[in-house]
Amino acid sequence: MLLTLAAGLLYTLGYALAKILSDALDPVQITFLRSAIVLAGWGAWLVVTADAGAAVRRLLAPPRAMDQRLAAAMLIFSTTLAVLGYSLVPVTEASALGFTAPIILVVLGALVLHERVTPRRWVAVALGFAGMLVVVRPGGELFTCAAAVPVAAALTYALYQVMTRRIRGAADEWDATLQGALAGVVLLAPAMPWLWRAPAMADVALVVLYAAVQTAALLCIAGAVRRAEVSGLAPWHYSRIVFALGFDALLFARLPGAWAIAGCALIAAGGLVLAWPRRR
Repeated sequence: MLLTLAAGLLYTLGYALAKILSDALDPVQITFLRSAIVLAGWGAWLVVTADAGAAVRRLLAPPRAMDQRLAAAMLIFSTTLAVLGYSLVPVTEASALGFTAPIILVVLGALVLHERVTPRRWVAVALGFAGMLVVVRPGGELFTCAAAVPVAAALTYALYQVMTRRIRGAADEWDATLQGALAGVVLLAPAMPWLWRAPAMADVALVVLYAAVQTAALLCIAGAVRRAEVSGLAPWHYSRIVFALGFDALLFARLPGAWAIAGCALIAAGGLVLAWPRRR
């Protein structure tokens, strides 16, 4: 639970930074630079380690290679879509739209991982989903094609978590993070000649900070799904709405409207339903 909460805080901060960066850099370029920085940092760390060769071999030929690489591809698609979504939609509303991921996680946890989903979990997830609908509300200003981008990011992120859960015996948190970085460089490099924009020094510093925050978030969520059922963790992802409200106010001087606040309250209620102590 604590790892999931930490991941929510770090992810929200990271995507708020990406929203700032998207004014100067393309979302695909931001994800590519994050992946390249992670690999470069890992390479610098290998210089001072005694068994660098084994680490490189594990990166290039990992256990259950196909499963790990599919999970890494889902992570890169999710990250790129999320950065694009946050550039199109305000932070609070983009986070709320991303809360379709817990719904998908519970369903996939039951169907793919054969987890037992209790009625309490379904109620918590349903409340969160209702809150998301209140934020978007058909006919409202967010009911546009742009709103579909954070939802698509949520779908691919849910698939990534399920895949990470399935390979937990073969891959640890660092495996998941490094495979994602490698996939980001390999998959996105061909697009860079067309999408590259020369970053200013301030943008480079912000990209480095974004890469550090996102990597820490990935380590937290990979550690969480290795230790607990994804359907049990799903409602705790709703904590991100609180962080989103804070970063929207702090970084963008923006307070969401009454509908967004009401939707956030429903989302928070979903988390409280799951957190309420059970009677023995």
